[in-house]
Amino acid sequence: MPDPREAENVKGVTIPLALMATLAAGSALAAPTAETIARNCVVCHGPKEAGQLEIPKIANYPARKMVEMLTGFRAGQKEATIMDRIAKALTDEQIQALAAYFANQ
Repeated sequence: MPDPREAENVKGVTIPLALMATLAAGSALAAPTAETIARNCVVCHGPKEAGQLEIPKIANYPARKMVEMLTGFRAGQKEATIMDRIAKALTDEQIQALAAYFANQ
């Protein structure tokens, strides 16, 4: 039986419902903090966002490059398996906050 917390499985990458709920809640309530959104990144990017297999490390990633990557994914300008869909749910402010958060991990 499929795990009810899983929303979608694309090429072996699972998107938990928690991520979608976190981002959706931000539009209805106060915007979620970067730390709250970042808790979901561990699902794919591994413990402490250190990367795993072909998924890159995002801890200590330069903020400017993170902003470029996330906005590129959101705009459909960067090739992605799943990040394009995740990034579409992020506001400019959330992207900036995530970039600052991961740059200091």
